[in-house]
Amino acid sequence: MIYIYGGGGRAKLIKEILIRHEVKSKEIKFIDDYIKGYKRTSYLLKNFNKKKDQLYIGISDPKLQQKKYSFFKKKFKEIDNDPLIDPKAILKSKIRIKKNVIILENASIGPNVKLDQNVFIGANVIINHDCKIKKFTTIGHGANLAGNVRVNEYCSIGISSIFKQNVLVEKNVIIGCGANIIRKCQKNSTYYGNPAKKIKVK
Repeated sequence: MIYIYGGGGRAKLIKEILIRHEVKSKEIKFIDDYIKGYKRTSYLLKNFNKKKDQLYIGISDPKLQQKKYSFFKKKFKEIDNDPLIDPKAILKSKIRIKKNVIILENASIGPNVKLDQNVFIGANVIINHDCKIKKFTTIGHGANLAGNVRVNEYCSIGISSIFKQNVLVEKNVIIGCGANIIRKCQKNSTYYGNPAKKIKVK
């Protein structure tokens, strides 16, 4: 059985990739503690077979994803999966991809790119040469990262955002949809606009 923790959009996208890899729907089960009609964590803890089953964390929020990952890692010891890559994604040469990375359809990953563990790459994303994406970061659908962009851990990169070459995004940063990033983004911050500016979040 393949279990997906989460009942929202991220979890459903993971299921779609699995189906494209010829996994049958009946072999996939959602686990969610907050949505009515889903099996709970207690069900997973009771039924998970460490030797045969797989678990994916289908949560978008980076910190919550990391929290759930750590919880299940302690319970099951070995839950890390090989990268789950849509058959229609394009991967160039000398790419390093760690465990639990998910790459959706039509994403294009350039040469010498490094993707750390638990990174999520949305549909139609372009990540050009020599970029580095750190753990528990999401790159939203249609984002375009020019060469040698570094995005640190726990970041959420908005849909259709654009990044100038050689930009650094420090950890725990939120980038708004359609933002144009032309300079360094400071940690624990939120950026919106064209060109993107740091904003205060109440």
